[in-house]
Amino acid sequence: MFKWLLNLLSAYAIPFEKKVNKFFKSIKANSNPIDVQMRLRDLMQENLVCVNLFMEKKYKNYKYLKKSVRKQMYANVQILNKEFDQYVASQPVKPDIEVPKGMEEKFQYVYAIMSYLKPGKYYQYEKSANFGRLLKDPTKEKLIGDCNQIVTLYAYLYSRKYPIQDLKIKILPGHVCLHLEGTDIEATNATFQKYEEFDYLLPITEIISTNIMDITDSTAATGLIDPRTIVKRAQLAYMISSMKDLVTKNLNIAYRNVGVSLMDEHNYDSSIFFLEKLGDSDLIRTAYRNASIYYLNKKNYKKASYYVEKSGDDNLKKNIIRNQGITYYNKKNYQKAIEYFQKMGDTEMVKACKMGEYSLLSKKVKGVKTVADAKKYRAVYQRMLELATSAGDDGAAESVRTILNKI
Repeated sequence: MFKWLLNLLSAYAIPFEKKVNKFFKSIKANSNPIDVQMRLRDLMQENLVCVNLFMEKKYKNYKYLKKSVRKQMYANVQILNKEFDQYVASQPVKPDIEVPKGMEEKFQYVYAIMSYLKPGKYYQYEKSANFGRLLKDPTKEKLIGDCNQIVTLYAYLYSRKYPIQDLKIKILPGHVCLHLEGTDIEATNATFQKYEEFDYLLPITEIISTNIMDITDSTAATGLIDPRTIVKRAQLAYMISSMKDLVTKNLNIAYRNVGVSLMDEHNYDSSIFFLEKLGDSDLIRTAYRNASIYYLNKKNYKKASYYVEKSGDDNLKKNIIRNQGITYYNKKNYQKAIEYFQKMGDTEMVKACKMGEYSLLSKKVKGVKTVADAKKYRAVYQRMLELATSAGDDGAAESVRTILNKI
């Protein structure tokens, strides 16, 4: 009963999704790429369908991929497995090409996959289709997928019997195919090929980065994706992809977007963290400057001062200092206000502060009527004289001096 309730409340359609999610969450900017690739390969060997489907849910956020839908898809895969195994047992097939010595069984198994998924009865090619459209009940619906997705399904079926690292992917302009021991496997039309011109020949793990970087299916609605998730997606692609120019560009775009997004949310420390990874000094200075202005408006001068020091904006720095001075001036804390006005060289406000303190002291002696009473406030009058003299107010200084001469 308790286990049933936990499963009901869980966000995962099957327990393996939790394992996959833990892997995705563990990816950091400083993760060891080799370690990431090996861990990913092991997960793909265990259940490539789950790895790829959960990735589409997490990183592309197709709205239809709810827990109940994913659960049904995994059930459909079990039906597919059963149907395929029965097909292989009932219709032994042999590849119509010469295969490398010692690879006969593996090529025969691949040829069985090709024969079963040949476009027509069970499979239909469609450009930019999402992976979920392949995970149908083959006894009721056609499986629909693009080149990335059908290659992924081929790799999954292969991994049920053989090590998935036997396979590679070959990247052609705008296309991807499977590769096994010198032979290209064109999954979209179930043929063997020999593509002489191509961009990359990559480990099978890179089908994940290829799917990550592929455009979304326009027929499926997507939800908003948190900018941090986009960064995670780009970091994963960077860790496992050999196409460094492309994935580096994508990673930098992700860093920029999340940095700007967090800046807009006034989450400046996190914004600066990502912008520093991007290395864009102008954007970093903008973040520091925006943080300074934000906290200045909030009258949090401690934080405003911290950020403005790193922004390099001297005019803004003076403005923050001036605002601190004005704040203390308005509170009639004139001595503290003077510290800030002196920092920025504002002699007029320094004089105003001194005469402000003079005004406060003059109220203390406002009720003094006799010389005897005045003598009790000699120290106050002396301070008033210092302030008036320093502020350059000759009239006020002379008035206090006259009183002091009498006492």
